[in-house]
Parts: sequence; C-alpha cells; structure tokens
Amino acid sequence: MPILKSLHWLPVHYRIIFKICTIAYQALSSTQQGYLNSMLTPAINSRQLRSTSNNRPYIPRMKTKAGTRVFSVAAPTMWNSLPVGVKSEGNVVSFRQRLETYLFNAAYPP
Repeated sequence: MPILKSLHWLPVHYRIIFKICTIAYQALSSTQQGYLNSMLTPAINSRQLRSTSNNRPYIPRMKTKAGTRVFSVAAPTMWNSLPVGVKSEGNVVSFRQRLETYLFNAAYPP
C-alpha cells in the first residue's frame, strides 16, 4: 500500500468506481452512447422535494447480489453516493480530477 500511495495509484476497487462514475457522468451529460443514457433514468418523485434538482438517477431494485453489479444498478448507486461538489463539475477533465482526488482520500485517509 505505501508504494501505491507514493505512486498516486488507486487500489483496484477504487479504480473500478472511478471508471463506472466517469461513464455515468458522460452518460448523464449526453456525451455517451444512447443505450447508456437509457440505463440511467432520472428519479421521479410523487411530490416536489429539495433533492429533485440534484439530477439523481433512479436505482432499480434487484433481488440478487449479482443483480446489483449490473451497470444500470451499480452506476446510479455509485453516482448518488458522490458528494455534490464532485458531481457538479462542468467538463469531463475537471470531473475526473475531482473524482480521483475524492477516491484517493477515501482509499488513503490522511
């Protein structure tokens, strides 16, 4: 672990989260393929809430553990767990930089 930290590399688990969140960002900002956009549907509430404006995708319910690993479930789950400061970036480059910093701090607490 100290070598990975000194090289500024993310562990494999956090690297997977980085890739999935990057694809989710591109899909939500409409720079990705149409089939990925259709997997991330916005959450619809029956009443007006403050969280409605956060652009939170709907997380479908799955009955099995393997079902939670599907992109249409894993991406909204990881996206909704990110802080607002990371999700609100204007372009892909700055989003990736903030996301990597957030995940690096989560992997290697100061």
